[in-house]
Amino acid sequence: MGVFKRKNKDGIEGDTWYVDYRDPNGKRVIKAIGPKKEAEAFLGKVRASIREGRFFDVKKENKTTFTELLDAYIEKVREQRFYQTSLSYFVPFLEKRFEGKILSEIDYKALEDFRDERKKTPTQHGTPRSKRTVNIEMSFLRRMFRKGVKWGMVEKNPFENADDLFYRETNRRERALTEDEVRQFIDACPKHLKPIVITAVYTGLRKSDILNLKWREIDLRKGLIRLEEAKTGKTRNIVLNSDMMTLLQNLPAKCQYVFPNRHGKPFRDIKRSFEASLKKAGIQQSENKRYKIVFHTLRHTCVSLLTERGADTAAVKNYVAHASEEMTKYYTHLSEEYARKTAEILNGLCRINSVFGNKPETLAGSKQLLQIPSLVSVWHSRETWSGRADLNGRPPAPKAGALTRLRYAPTHTMNK
Repeated sequence: MGVFKRKNKDGIEGDTWYVDYRDPNGKRVIKAIGPKKEAEAFLGKVRASIREGRFFDVKKENKTTFTELLDAYIEKVREQRFYQTSLSYFVPFLEKRFEGKILSEIDYKALEDFRDERKKTPTQHGTPRSKRTVNIEMSFLRRMFRKGVKWGMVEKNPFENADDLFYRETNRRERALTEDEVRQFIDACPKHLKPIVITAVYTGLRKSDILNLKWREIDLRKGLIRLEEAKTGKTRNIVLNSDMMTLLQNLPAKCQYVFPNRHGKPFRDIKRSFEASLKKAGIQQSENKRYKIVFHTLRHTCVSLLTERGADTAAVKNYVAHASEEMTKYYTHLSEEYARKTAEILNGLCRINSVFGNKPETLAGSKQLLQIPSLVSVWHSRETWSGRADLNGRPPAPKAGALTRLRYAPTHTMNK
């Protein structure tokens, strides 16, 4: 038994200390711990448990396999949107890589090797896997081991004192569209893409959140989207400006999803139509990845244009949930009215043209949607009128002397 440091191929010692001992079955165990004091303390604990005949540390880790911990963790996160949309693909690779291994065998070096292996593995589209994607996958593993410690399935998290297992990211996007580019781009978008792009520009929501948005998450009466974010798993309210209210009131409600494909399901991706629309709009792409226009650019565009139009920095951070956790807590005092004023700053940018009001076209047998508001507001060519809709959601002719941009709040909400 003892503690030691490992050397790399150049003969240079690393910072991590290891323990070397044999378990009660005679099997040699080499385990990465961290600082020397922690390694010596761990080894002393092992010696004491062997001497006293308890062996609780060794037994716990020798009996629990990686697969058992993975199954238990997936059972807890299976219903979370971020797992469903961004990480479910990752599980088969974990199962294959660590199949049959006990948790005590997974140390710093095993995780480092796995990280390097994932970085060299192309994506399903044949493109190089980014450092950010690998970091997301490693974060999933780290959270799983943290739960394993709390559940008593593993004694120590191998990610402790191992921040260098995560790549330092340098792929931050710097590009944002100008107001003229936004209008040109929207004009060039096909029918299915246009409302998706407008929603991104006005709300700053991420692509996965928009594509998976459901009608039950929208409260048209209060002008809010109550969303569980795919990336963070947190639920927050997104305030809608007048243009977004008009857009949503005039989208046909065909199924539970707000922006469905022709099969009533969320689009898997819109990359091809997105890039084709950019080309049609005459917006030049950059060869530099940091300046290349992707869907996430619309989130930066929302922040940039809000700031250019005079929005308070604190309000912008709160509006698009861009702040750190500490910053989010600090700004929780911002009122809904204050957030609504921030949202209204971009009103008119995307030139929303309503057509016939929200048409209650539901899929056969769908029970997801409730009654569509009977009062609709329509704005076209800078003239707004309102009236009680017919059975197809179509309003009557414009009333004489109608007030400009007059809007009636819907009489029903769609999320209850």
